[in-house]
Amino acid sequence: MYLSAVAAVMPDLQHRNDGFRLDPPIYYPPTSPQKGGSREGVSPSYPFYTSPPITKIATPPHPYIKEDSDSARASAAVAAQVGAGTETDSNSPRPVPAIRLSKKIHVVGFDPHARFVAHALAADPKLPPVQMLTHNPISMKAWGQEGRAVSIHDSKGHPMSSREILCPDYVSRRYKSLVHQPILDNIILSTAARAAFPTLYALRKRIDRRTTLCLLEPGLGLMEMLNEEVFDIPALRPNYVICHSTHKLARHSYYKYSIRHIPGKLYLHAVPRDDEDEDIDRVTSQLLGNQHTQHMVHLLSAAGDLDAVGVSWPRLLLEKLPDMIFESLADTLSSILDCSFNLIRCNKNAMRLWENMLAETIHIISSLPEFQDHRKKLRFLHERQFATKLRVRLERQGTQYSRWIAEVRMGKEPPIQFVNGYFVRRAQEVGVDHRNNSLAISMLKARVESRRKMHEVPFQLIPEYDDY
Repeated sequence: MYLSAVAAVMPDLQHRNDGFRLDPPIYYPPTSPQKGGSREGVSPSYPFYTSPPITKIATPPHPYIKEDSDSARASAAVAAQVGAGTETDSNSPRPVPAIRLSKKIHVVGFDPHARFVAHALAADPKLPPVQMLTHNPISMKAWGQEGRAVSIHDSKGHPMSSREILCPDYVSRRYKSLVHQPILDNIILSTAARAAFPTLYALRKRIDRRTTLCLLEPGLGLMEMLNEEVFDIPALRPNYVICHSTHKLARHSYYKYSIRHIPGKLYLHAVPRDDEDEDIDRVTSQLLGNQHTQHMVHLLSAAGDLDAVGVSWPRLLLEKLPDMIFESLADTLSSILDCSFNLIRCNKNAMRLWENMLAETIHIISSLPEFQDHRKKLRFLHERQFATKLRVRLERQGTQYSRWIAEVRMGKEPPIQFVNGYFVRRAQEVGVDHRNNSLAISMLKARVESRRKMHEVPFQLIPEYDDY
């Protein structure tokens, strides 16, 4: 049935692909560089263009995916816009055929969120066994020692569930993909930012536009940096799903495969593709990418423990920004001063910088184009109650230290570029002041550099492959 549907769309392709199984159909531009990790081994042209024109292009909705009302309205608006645009275009592509998508999921990383996602997906009997990819060989040894399973405990340490997982595959800095290794279809990335770049660079030959990369990162801006430094060919970049998790997770005792869990939600935003080629126009590329990202959202939504829901970009920002704002204040100042959180609260000069950074960050967020039509939703940021909640949250941390401090003391740069750095980049885009956040970034980087020189640790010897 699938091949007949493709044959109806591509009658001129069958004689040139006699015996070749399109699973899924290749849609590389023929002028793009060939990928050694392609599961088919060849990259023929995929003829989306032909006449006569059609009157509508739309991908079928996914009724099984939970989606909030904002996201539903946004999806309907995009579909209407695409449909209206194609009615008047005489060179419109034919309807994009449905792609046969893999349910195999790989989890890159070994932090508590990565282990929790693997545990949740292991409960679905309809999915192939989830495969973890680790950049730390210690986790492979611990797998056998701890029952070959991920165990979940409640906040008081009482056991709740334990599910077996496959032994993690080790991805080293010198990892090399063989020619016939398959493309990684669905990847969930949850690891330290500094480990994400070398890991994905090592796997880059197994990642292309048929891959969906789900970023489970507390901050924002990782997608843009990956595109700049790892996936620099736009037509071959993976599809992205950006996440925000409200699940509270922590290590349980000294066990690497046991975690404590307080339930929350997982918000997912499917990022539309923004590339085109001489053989694939922007609309077609976006529709193809939409099939991949919605498939990933469906797979995660089916895992009940994750409580995943698809949301629009403004909604994701509204869920993510409060935690990012607190991290940009508390963790940044704690790391700069090398002190516990309670010492920030009783330091007048530190709190003056806190207030200046908070006011500046709120002004940056209010100036973003995403919120120009949703200004009422940002009212809570300008209320005195929001600033009070941040200070109360700081006081509740007590004598704890920021997790960034351990990294700074070892000469490693914490993920400030995805917190304060994100606010600075967005401020530069809209042309507003960012001097306080920029100052905080410079001060923290200076501290990291001084720690490196103090210990005389060459930069290239600082380990990158680790999780929090």
